[in-house]
Amino acid sequence: MKKIISIIVPMFFAAVALVCSCEKPDVPAITELDKDHILTVSDIYKMWADSGDYYQFKDDYMLFGTITMDDSHDNIYKEAYLQDSTGGINIYKLSKAGMVKVGDRVRMNLKGSQVVNYNGKMELTFVDVEDATLQVILQEPNVPITPEEVTMAQVIENPAYYDCRLVKLNNVQFAASDTSMTYAVEHGSATQNRNMTSCDGNTLVARNSDYADFAGQPLPKGSGSVVGIMTRYIRSGSNGTTTTTYQIIIRSTDEVNMENERCD
Repeated sequence: MKKIISIIVPMFFAAVALVCSCEKPDVPAITELDKDHILTVSDIYKMWADSGDYYQFKDDYMLFGTITMDDSHDNIYKEAYLQDSTGGINIYKLSKAGMVKVGDRVRMNLKGSQVVNYNGKMELTFVDVEDATLQVILQEPNVPITPEEVTMAQVIENPAYYDCRLVKLNNVQFAASDTSMTYAVEHGSATQNRNMTSCDGNTLVARNSDYADFAGQPLPKGSGSVVGIMTRYIRSGSNGTTTTTYQIIIRSTDEVNMENERCD
């Protein structure tokens, strides 16, 4: 017997969905979903492990989660990051910019999307979906997830767990060699790495787009904390070896607080 889950859609949130970032509410409103077709982020990771890259959803599978990063500051474009209680994932190649906002709790119909591990970062790509606005449905606005406070050492020790999750890194600073730089190259057309170190000697990079609205701002010279999305970039060498670069994607410089004395 099929398991059915009922969904109650309050009229208030249905009205909010008309004016918020996910423009189109369920029409008609969906009141029942097949429980066997509701997935978590960890389910999607497992599907990739079983099927590999470019597994494509042919049926109406649903993913519920909260948007942890949007493209409002242009550090990413036509994409977002989503998190549920089991993990985080990159939502890639949406139909247009500004589709979702940080704190939106959404239901995503995955039909037509594909699962891709892009050099260590797990993606749900909507490149083959004609209009993703019809498949990303607002459930509730302004319910942001609190970033998990971690150290660089914790992230490096457990990279799979922290992939695409929202974190707050404490006791960090930009490398002394980079503090004369800006976050990226204003009016440029690429993505820049800015080296960060922790007070206990670990390193990663802040990955910043030249299109970000903070690209031309100078890097802070002190130490403190930064909030962002953790990812990693795994590069394969010609001799069969791999190197991993740990990366944080900054949502806004308002979440970079480095006013303490340096720890080097």
